[in-house]
Amino acid sequence: PLPHGIRPETAEVCLFTKDEPNLSAEQTENLYKKLLIQNGIKSVSQIISYKTLKKEYKLFEAKRRLLNRFDLFLSDDRIRRLLPSHLGKHFYERKKAPLSVNLKAKNLAKELQKHIQGTTLPVTNKGCCYTARIGHTGMKADEILDNIIAAAEVIAKKLPKNWKNVKILHLKTLKSVALPIFTANISNLDE
Repeated sequence: PLPHGIRPETAEVCLFTKDEPNLSAEQTENLYKKLLIQNGIKSVSQIISYKTLKKEYKLFEAKRRLLNRFDLFLSDDRIRRLLPSHLGKHFYERKKAPLSVNLKAKNLAKELQKHIQGTTLPVTNKGCCYTARIGHTGMKADEILDNIIAAAEVIAKKLPKNWKNVKILHLKTLKSVALPIFTANISNLDE
């Protein structure tokens, strides 16, 4: 989670939900729409039940349209493991894999906002450089600074060996060169 949101209010967010027993796909989607409205959540643009996803988004072209239509995908954590086989590799290649949310959370608004206005740092075993989006050029400098500090603190907590595993931090836009903002001491680089 970041102190200042990185997505504009107009960002399109899609939520994949679990199929409720004894309800049709449409009834399930309406049930979750009502749940979001009750919790005051207006940032989710569309809800797609698992049944609808399997039926209407079978073809590659339909999946690609779905991928291009939304900025962010969220998924009920109860069906998260079922999604990769239905979504296909393009969601993962374009780093738009659905983020797991707990739709049974006591404070649902906070749970969803944490994911919508937060960021992720996907760590793979391919290479040693990783990128996390922490702001945009329309933000004020001190907001970006707050986001950098918040992200760096979480990264340091989550890494094995904590901050000792961070060698260098860069700040970069889509078209700029990477500007170093932190470099580890030589004493940290003993291995």
